[in-house]
Amino acid sequence: MRFIHLSDIRIGSSTESGTGWAETRRKELEGGILRAMQEAESFGARLVLISGGLFSHVPTTGELDRVSRVFASFPDIRAVIIAGQTDIVKRSSPVRSFVWPENVFFAAGGRVERIVLRDIDTEIFAASVTDTENAGPEDFAAAAGEKHEDSCTVRLALLRCNDDEAAAEAFAGTDLSYAAVGSDISGYRSISAKVYCPGFFEPEKMGDSGSHGLIRGIISDRTGMPESIEFVPMASVSYVPLLIRINVKTTAEELKMLIEREIGRRGSSNIYRLKLTGNRNPEEDFDLDRLTSVYRISEIIDETEPEYDYRRLFAEHPQDMIGFYISRIVSDSNEMSRVEKRAMYYGLDALLKTEE
Repeated sequence: MRFIHLSDIRIGSSTESGTGWAETRRKELEGGILRAMQEAESFGARLVLISGGLFSHVPTTGELDRVSRVFASFPDIRAVIIAGQTDIVKRSSPVRSFVWPENVFFAAGGRVERIVLRDIDTEIFAASVTDTENAGPEDFAAAAGEKHEDSCTVRLALLRCNDDEAAAEAFAGTDLSYAAVGSDISGYRSISAKVYCPGFFEPEKMGDSGSHGLIRGIISDRTGMPESIEFVPMASVSYVPLLIRINVKTTAEELKMLIEREIGRRGSSNIYRLKLTGNRNPEEDFDLDRLTSVYRISEIIDETEPEYDYRRLFAEHPQDMIGFYISRIVSDSNEMSRVEKRAMYYGLDALLKTEE
């Protein structure tokens, strides 16, 4: 029996709200479920397990309807879904009354329920995170330990758990084939020989390093044990820190070309945190805010410092506050310390801006 396991697609995420490309990113995240189903079809999977976080919030009926149409377009693939902390099931959640396609099973309750898929000889123990209860690994282990006359060869658990050790310990003594875990930790983890967490399907913020995607698995129809478990990167973008060093000769146009070249080399669809360092010409305006409307830059950190010509400024302002400030900082020392340099940069910048 072939299956795929994914988690935390986070449809509807607004982490990039306020940027010029926020809507494009929202559509990319929503398109993740289609890409996952296409991967399942290509792999020959009969089952898709989603261990919570399909949505970034309690989904609306409209969002549920759009996602259900994607599942319905793959009628030969069963999908079993639970909710996590982001898309928690509340008493008033539309998901409680939503009618899914025949190939979709949404375990909306907080207690472990048993879902039997007789046509693929598979049973799944599943429970969502709700506002009233949240089953732990020990509850799943207990449910899996109960005997049923119609027990299947392939036995799976589908749950949310942020404690890897607790999950590994709870399922160690069971005859489960595979435990599909979702958690708030973004990265993929092989927790034990039968317990796996795919992590976030896409990176959500800067710092979500490493690969993101889904797990493909093959379980023996004869023994019910895994034959192959493989992590497959699927993320459409990466969050990339980009350091740019400049000097006093760097112009606004040169900086733009430098950023364009570096982003082009790393991938224009990726999301960047831009950090500028070095000394700059104080008369050069880089217009950094304009860059965010052209490129996918979520944050700009400007650590550049203006390189003033102190002798020229002192000659132009020998008897006013600017000249007095320069003489006090420089004093009798030929070399300024790092602290003195920063004081000079910020002080002169403030004085020159308020000169009149």
